[in-house]
Amino acid sequence: MLEQIYVVTDLGPGDGGKGGIVHTLAHNHSASVVIKRGGAQGSHGIRTSYGEKFNFSQWGCGTLDGIPTFLSEQMVISPVGLENEADALKHLGIYDPFVLLSCDPSCICATPFHRISSQLEELLLGNNPRGTIGTGVGQAYRMHNTLGEEYTILASELTNRKIVRTKLQRQLDYYKERYAKVTPSDGLPDDTGLIAENLDLLFDDGFIAYILDLFENIGKKLHLESLDKIIRDHNGTAIVECSHGVLTDATTGLKPHVSAIRTLPKFTSEMLRASGYDGRIINYAVHRAYEIRHGAGPMPTYDADFTARMLPGSHKDTNRWQGAVRAGALDINLLRYALSTSHETTFNGLCLTWFDQILACDRIWPLCVSYENAPVANESYTEFLNRARPITVDFSIKKPIKKQDLFEFVGVILEGLLDVPLKMLSIGPTETDKICSNK
Repeated sequence: MLEQIYVVTDLGPGDGGKGGIVHTLAHNHSASVVIKRGGAQGSHGIRTSYGEKFNFSQWGCGTLDGIPTFLSEQMVISPVGLENEADALKHLGIYDPFVLLSCDPSCICATPFHRISSQLEELLLGNNPRGTIGTGVGQAYRMHNTLGEEYTILASELTNRKIVRTKLQRQLDYYKERYAKVTPSDGLPDDTGLIAENLDLLFDDGFIAYILDLFENIGKKLHLESLDKIIRDHNGTAIVECSHGVLTDATTGLKPHVSAIRTLPKFTSEMLRASGYDGRIINYAVHRAYEIRHGAGPMPTYDADFTARMLPGSHKDTNRWQGAVRAGALDINLLRYALSTSHETTFNGLCLTWFDQILACDRIWPLCVSYENAPVANESYTEFLNRARPITVDFSIKKPIKKQDLFEFVGVILEGLLDVPLKMLSIGPTETDKICSNK
């Protein structure tokens, strides 16, 4: 039976570097399984000391070490994404990736119709973007919450062509009615082609047959399992790998720039306890050494020059769905807010990633410690953040500096500001580039 489980939670809006932290924990602790929760739209990139790299979405970040993945009931899966990711893993040398994957029968499945809706909704917002990755995960979750299982395909149903066809048709009819009056000219001029492309797919009579065949094929490859059995059958350590970030939580996040799902770590703990796990849960928070936001949403410390210096090598590019990538000084105020929304959880430690970029950039580490102005009455926190004026303090990193001295320097600063101990500092892409606490 599992004895300890690390839960890795992003304290930002995402893009915090969870992949490298999960990989390092799984590698260092010889984890027996990685448990996924959240959505299939994530892209958790890892590099290993043995020269491999991959961006994971549904397989866990322990895969390259041969560690199996379990897709929990709190994971919205994408059968299309599973097919694509499996093909990519085969090219990396993993002959049958599905041997390393199991799935809860009740996982919600995102379909291409959800993807179409996700992209159309964002395109129709024009100059007032909310931000989306555009895979349909959020739309699948929303449809399940509002219309129920009559419209929702579950992992256990993927091989039942009759049920899948019926539910796909219901989804199609729903979205055809929703977008019946939409025309390509309803969005921005640059988006005309994208709107037309999505509408063409939605009204393509042959699309359901294609989806049906693909879903059945994936369903035959998926090994269905329950979390309570995973807990009983595996020994030692497990890692829970979560998508999204706390600031995008559906309820407590910075609205309207939030996900459809709940991202707070308490929901992970509740799931584990409900499945019979009574061992130790270790909560690690993850954040970059600076702020980064891919797409719309408040970011008081955004700085164009800092962004230009930080982004090279950060694996983040502008795209239509999420929008531009912005970077700025690490915002202690946002970290405190994220911790306050997660107040039911006691974090055992903080993992700070991408510090190598700070070392490569004049060795100056800027931190926003407060704001010049304050919120006003009847103003949402998001509205305040959009006009907040940051007060920034620069910390200089001496050169040369020993790894342990660097860890202690960063740790003292962060623990003094956040009251959470530093447990891991990343100064490079691989697991050997992580400085870990000895305490």
